[in-house]
Amino acid sequence: MNETDVEYFEEFYLLSLNYPWAADLINPHVKELGPELNEWLDTEYPFLSLEIREKYKQGNYHIATARMVPFTPSYAHISACSRFMIWVSIVDDYVGMCTAEEVEELRKRFIDILEGSNPLPDAADLDHVLAKLRDEYLAVSSPEVLKLFTYFLDRYIEYGLKAEAPFRTSQTFPKLEHYKLIREYCIGMYAYEPWAELSLGYVLPEVIEKHPVILRIRALTARIIGWQNDFYSIKKEIKKKGEVMNLVLILMHEQNIPLEQAIEQARMIHDNDVAEFVALQNNLPDFGEWSERTTKVVEYLSLMISGLNTWYLKDTLRYNSNHGLAEAAFVRKE
Repeated sequence: MNETDVEYFEEFYLLSLNYPWAADLINPHVKELGPELNEWLDTEYPFLSLEIREKYKQGNYHIATARMVPFTPSYAHISACSRFMIWVSIVDDYVGMCTAEEVEELRKRFIDILEGSNPLPDAADLDHVLAKLRDEYLAVSSPEVLKLFTYFLDRYIEYGLKAEAPFRTSQTFPKLEHYKLIREYCIGMYAYEPWAELSLGYVLPEVIEKHPVILRIRALTARIIGWQNDFYSIKKEIKKKGEVMNLVLILMHEQNIPLEQAIEQARMIHDNDVAEFVALQNNLPDFGEWSERTTKVVEYLSLMISGLNTWYLKDTLRYNSNHGLAEAAFVRKE
C-alpha cells in the first residue's frame, strides 16, 4: 500500500452496505448494558492494561449486541449475549499473532469449560469469564442451546482462528478462494448465531438443522458478516503494515488492481451472498409444524446482519484506529 493509495482512500472512502431487512431496531435494555459491560472490563479482564480496556469501552460493543438481538424475553438473555460479545471480541484480538499451536491450546481449554469443567483459581481471565458465560447461557436457555453454541465455537477456533494463524504470523496473503473459506469461520459469526435460539427459546430439530438450505443460510450469514467487517475495517487495515486477512487487500494483491476496483469487486461478492440469502429466506422448504419457527430463526439471523451493519455506521470507534487491542496482552510461553 503506497501513500497515494492512502490519500485516495481518505478522500474516496465513505462506504455503506444496504440490506432489505429492518435496520434500526435495538433492544430496549441497551442503556443498562453499557455500565455492565464497562464493569466487566474493569473487573474480569485484569490482564488487559487500563489503556486497552478504555479502547474496548469506546467500541460500544453493548450497542452491537443490542442491535443484533433486538428482541429477548428478559434482561438476563441480552446480558448473556453481551458477555459473549465482549469476550469473543477480546479473544479475536488476543490471538492476533498466535501460532496455530497456541490457538489449539486455547481451543482445548475453552471447549473443556463449555462441556462442564471449571477453571482453577489461577486460570486465565478468559477461562473464568467463559465459565460465567456457560452458566448464564444455561440459566436463560437450555443444554441444547449450549450444545449448539459449543459446536459452533469449536468450529470458529478450529477452522477459523487456527486456519488464519499461519497467514497472520508469516504476513502472507492467502489465495482468494482459500480466504473465502477461512473467513466464513474466522469472523466468529457461527458462534453468534445461537443467539436466535437463545432468544426464541427453542432449538430446531436436527433433521432441520442439517437441511442443506439451513446450513447454507447459516454459512451465508457468516460470510456476509465477514465481508461487512472487511469493508468497515479497511480504513484501519489499509494503513496497518502486514495486514493480510481482508477481502479488499487480498483482491488488490492477487489481481494487482487499485483500491477502488477491489472495493467494487468485494461489494459484488457481498451483494451476491445477500441476494442468495434473500432468495433462500423467501423460499424455505416446508418443514411442517416447524415451518413457522424455522422462518423465525432465519428472520433473527437476518436482523443480526442488518443490526450489526447499523452499529458499524453509527455506533463504534473501533475501526477508526489502527492501534492494537488485546493482542498486545498476549505473552508467548518460553
